[in-house]
Amino acid sequence: MIELSKKGGLKRPPFFFVACLLGAAAAAHSPAPVSAPAVESAPEAEIKPEDFVYVAATRPDHIGRVLAPVYVNGVGPFAFVMDTGASSSVISPRVVRRLGLVPDPARAKLLRGITGVEVVPTVRVEVLTAGEIEVRGSQMPVVEPRVFAGADGIFGADAFSRGCLYANFLEASVSILDSACPRVGDAWERLRVELRFGGLPVARARVGNVPVIAIIDTGAERSLGNRALLEAAGLTSALEDPSTRRQVFAATSQTVTGNIITAPPVKLGGIDVGNLRVVFGDFEVFRMWGADKQPAIVLGMDVLGASQALMMDYRRRELRLLPQGSANSIRVRPRTTPSRLP
Repeated sequence: MIELSKKGGLKRPPFFFVACLLGAAAAAHSPAPVSAPAVESAPEAEIKPEDFVYVAATRPDHIGRVLAPVYVNGVGPFAFVMDTGASSSVISPRVVRRLGLVPDPARAKLLRGITGVEVVPTVRVEVLTAGEIEVRGSQMPVVEPRVFAGADGIFGADAFSRGCLYANFLEASVSILDSACPRVGDAWERLRVELRFGGLPVARARVGNVPVIAIIDTGAERSLGNRALLEAAGLTSALEDPSTRRQVFAATSQTVTGNIITAPPVKLGGIDVGNLRVVFGDFEVFRMWGADKQPAIVLGMDVLGASQALMMDYRRRELRLLPQGSANSIRVRPRTTPSRLP
């Protein structure tokens, strides 16, 4: 995660976060698919294909995040990461060069991430368009390529605002609505979330028997735990094993050391995810959020991507996950228009 705050001496600068936990570990066990308790046969979901005005093909990038076609100043489509763990949308240097945008030195911002602090330039974007959502007149931070892992930018909570993100991993489609998500059937697991830390969705969860605050982050490669969770879960002995140590790379140029450790099953409402390898560390991001003294976890795509489909409803403040094998998956085919990814 990253905090971006305006350069200068503001007493309470606005917080902007961008998911950026990359390259934390080599091969690791995949988590078990998201599963839920057996339920009686439910009727087909109330949602209908026509509820989605905008549907586009998606594909995961090479670290498993959801990509969608986005237009910048009417040019594109560019492949942007759909990131619930970012309160600010950001853009890559190559898109800036292609569009001939000129950074404004007077509007540089401070990039504060897991591993350090850097000043980054910003550019004026007249219009940013993804699906039904259009953001006008924004000053977008330009972040170095390491945070994108091949993508062209990040579409964050400042753009979603009160909209809806729907990613169907089974159908490889993504929908972005400028409204609440349509209602769904009983097969979906619904979790209430708070929007905190600059618009990040936060849910209550459990890791084993430990209650935790869980930041829902579709922009993170893998899940990230703090020291308080490590201790509460009784996992500190694993720190003695040198094979668990990994270098954690983030958006800034510095690296820090973490430990990749198999955590107890994660429980989100009625959903359980087992065999999860979490990167634990004394990361600055948790202190920045005031979440370093209580058990906390950032849930990345290693957990969220194990579901069949995901909806983040910003207007209703609700996360919905469809467990694998659910009978009433919503099948909404992507459009065969220039909205698809390049």
